[in-house]
Amino acid sequence: MAARGTKRNAWALFGILVFLLLNYPLLQIFNRDALLGGIPVLVLYLHVVWILAIAGLFALGGRLTSRE
Repeated sequence: MAARGTKRNAWALFGILVFLLLNYPLLQIFNRDALLGGIPVLVLYLHVVWILAIAGLFALGGRLTSRE
């Protein structure tokens, strides 16, 4: 039963982290006129966070659903 609470906490913390990374204050930090490799910094930031969120969900889901 304790493992179920841990799973819920891990999912909740990950969701909150992704929400904070995609929220206004951090988006405003990366909203600059600068280019990085010809790509606007904000667009690059959004893509990197999105890809890391997908990879994190994959890793978290695989780790939490595995049976030992």
